Amino acid sequence: MQNIPAKENSAHRTSGATPTFMIKVVYSENFSVQGYIHWIEEGKSVPFRSYMEMLHLIEEGMFISRKEMARLRSWGLNMEEGEGGNNKSKVL
Repeated sequence: MQNIPAKENSAHRTSGATPTFMIKVVYSENFSVQGYIHWIEEGKSVPFRSYMEMLHLIEEGMFISRKEMARLRSWGLNMEEGEGGNNKSKVL
């Protein structure tokens, strides 16, 4: 994969900037893929072995670029009982 140099004034230094990823699929079979993901602003490339791993790398990159934010989304399994005492999100 061709190595693309990072920009001088990277967008990751700007608070709240959205990171940019370039994905190169090298192999695809049985509803799964393998390839490389390149984080443009950081100038880093990492191979991935599945859709799940690729999505994890994208989520981690977004979390790192927005340090002031909590995780992008959660299932809310750690919610406190405050909604009328009825907590439907308890783990069985």
